[in-house]
Amino acid sequence: MREEILIESRNNATVREYAKLTDKKYRSREQSFLCDGAKLFAEAVAAGARIEAVLLLCGRENPIIVDTLAKMQADETYWDTRLYRLTQPVFDKLCDEKSPDGVITVIKCLDNFGKVYKIERNDAEAMRGEKLMLLASVRDPGNLGTIVRSAAAFGFDRLILSDDCADLYHPRTLRGAMGALFRVKAETVTDFASAVTALRASGRRVYAAELRDGAVSADEVKPTAADCFVIGNEGHGIPPEISALCTGSVFIPIAPTSESLNAATAASILAYIQR
Repeated sequence: MREEILIESRNNATVREYAKLTDKKYRSREQSFLCDGAKLFAEAVAAGARIEAVLLLCGRENPIIVDTLAKMQADETYWDTRLYRLTQPVFDKLCDEKSPDGVITVIKCLDNFGKVYKIERNDAEAMRGEKLMLLASVRDPGNLGTIVRSAAAFGFDRLILSDDCADLYHPRTLRGAMGALFRVKAETVTDFASAVTALRASGRRVYAAELRDGAVSADEVKPTAADCFVIGNEGHGIPPEISALCTGSVFIPIAPTSESLNAATAASILAYIQR
């Protein structure tokens, strides 16, 4: 790692540039994102993520940070990574956490996240053997992060997202995923319908998770690792044109006094059923 630099001004040019990464458009342009917290810092290094800079809060270190920095110092991959020490006012400009661990990592966008216009049958065939989950218009970053975390916990290989889902690099997504984003592939697809069509053409069953006429209990279909569930928007569910392309619809039985489950909870239960 490069020699440590102390930054005491909130108007420092480097700080101003990194502060812009709180904006999705700027993240997309620079292909970098901010990740706060000691656990995510350690997960990023363990996963071999491309780390541009490490920003440390003056006077705040814990064993995880110290240990992770030592690993970076010993790894030539990170010899060019920049290291900054920030005063509290400067750190606060970049971190919205009320009780920060004292480290912010600037990471290049992950190789395991991709974006395509559509998925063809040959793409679906190439995913044979992978456990997949599809997300249609899941727009709450916290829910998306929880789904990523559950997917990793239950052995899923890849998530396929419509392009109006929440940003995978949003701070709330990152916190909800708790490092799982470094272990799960994610594909954002502009023509989401093509993904459902291609997966079914490759021999998979694709079920819409929704309560509608004709829907059956999820455990009745006896899902296998080759099957896929589509999780819909928190308020509006799955678009009808996507549901129409699916093998069928399934629901999770709940008490009659309960209205519904949120998207993240439903996805986690279905992931467990399919494990």
